[in-house]
Amino acid sequence: MLIADDDLGVRSFLRDALEREGFDTVMAKNGQEVLTLIGQYPVDVLLMDIGMPVLDGLETLRRIRANDGSATLPVILVTASGAESDRVRGLDSGADDFLAKPIGPKELGARVRTQVRSRTAWTHLVERGRTARRSLATALEALRTDVPLLTLATNLSNKLPEVLGVDGVAILHFGRDAARTIASAGALQRRFPPTQALAMRTGEEIARRSASGAWLEAGSGRPDRKASSVDLAYIPFRLGPSREPLGCLVYALQPGSPSGPMSHRLPDLIDASDLIVAVLRPAVELAESADASTNRVRQMIAKRAFVIHLQPIIRLSSGAVVAVEALTRFADGSPPESQFAEAATLGLGPTLERAVVSAALESAASLPENVALSINLSADVLQHEPTLPELFASTPRTLIVEITEHEPIEDYDAVRAALNRFGPKVHLAIDDAGSGFASLRHIFALQPDYVKLDIEWVHGIDRDPVRRALVSGLVYFASETRCELIAEGIETDAELASLRELGIQLGQGYLLGRPEPPVA
Repeated sequence: MLIADDDLGVRSFLRDALEREGFDTVMAKNGQEVLTLIGQYPVDVLLMDIGMPVLDGLETLRRIRANDGSATLPVILVTASGAESDRVRGLDSGADDFLAKPIGPKELGARVRTQVRSRTAWTHLVERGRTARRSLATALEALRTDVPLLTLATNLSNKLPEVLGVDGVAILHFGRDAARTIASAGALQRRFPPTQALAMRTGEEIARRSASGAWLEAGSGRPDRKASSVDLAYIPFRLGPSREPLGCLVYALQPGSPSGPMSHRLPDLIDASDLIVAVLRPAVELAESADASTNRVRQMIAKRAFVIHLQPIIRLSSGAVVAVEALTRFADGSPPESQFAEAATLGLGPTLERAVVSAALESAASLPENVALSINLSADVLQHEPTLPELFASTPRTLIVEITEHEPIEDYDAVRAALNRFGPKVHLAIDDAGSGFASLRHIFALQPDYVKLDIEWVHGIDRDPVRRALVSGLVYFASETRCELIAEGIETDAELASLRELGIQLGQGYLLGRPEPPVA
């Protein structure tokens, strides 16, 4: 503790009181000595009289605050004057607290301990920020940046929650036609589904507010999931001298998070965002060049730079292959989700899906006609692609169209009507049941012929009574609605035995057969 007062008796009283509280002290007679001693000692708190010779307390305080090395030093002003004007002047000059003489030893100790706690907490926050920046820099250095924007953003968003100590991350891009989620992870995946366009009003509001800088939004959970309410920080980003933000980084924290409230985390997250944007910059700039991206996807489609792998769907009671699912593998090794999402962003989604369906029909041509072919299609392509009837008519085999539960559907009647135009040999399956955008709503509304249980429901089902109970209920539901359940991701004999015991009819997974190119 540094004690500054021109009265020896006051200095001695303050020294004795603070040393009884366990503090070390050093003393000064005027403001000039204060400035010297601050440079010589690791001062934690300064108690300083206002009226001192040579350099008074207020001028000394102004000089302390103007120096980067002492700008955050806690200062308690001590004066014999009880005038409000003196207190106001002291606080305006940068004082953290104010004590009027005579001073009680207990109050003095309590005021000093309060300042010590605040300084300790501030030091902890600063050090935590430094640690987080070091961890972030290490994580960013390990990322491959020579990949498409969607792949880079996905990899980045998956790493950030753990590195930054947050519960969710989303990377938004303000496109020409709509704001879109490039990637998201953790608590923000449902609020901002990856690769999906934001609702027009939501996107416009976020883009408008981004022009004014970062902001906080408290308790912003999905309205239908009150228990998952989170606090959000929105941090816009720009590239180069652009005046308008190109996008926004969104961070989520659960209320009561051990990493502290979002308001305390905001400065660190702003600093982190600068590093993140620096990594994203090359990929964003490349994506901004729509012509180059469009040409690349068009060439990939024209050259069929992908292959079809077929994975069997087995009837569990007999082991017979009843269908195969066509899975797309791209020549450059990029994840299929990223390739399809990028094509959709460029307006080439239907073209790519049509090319994949055509390749899948060719790949399955050598299979027995009683083996159905299961293909993945978006609801939009199912409804609006004019070449599908001709493509489907080119094969005599039964087709199963899989629509993922992750995809939002605005008009269920339109999807059902689109499916009906293909006739009785085309059946409908809902993929990823139990993990997606609308929970079981797709199943209720579309009444599919097949429901594919998400892999998360199947893994470990032999050891988990909760999973068994849920799947058992779906088995009853399937029997009542005359649809068949397909368990995905079967990898162990124990899982297979449990599924058979529960009455699951069909299965798919590495235990039963891996995806393989068709045999010539």
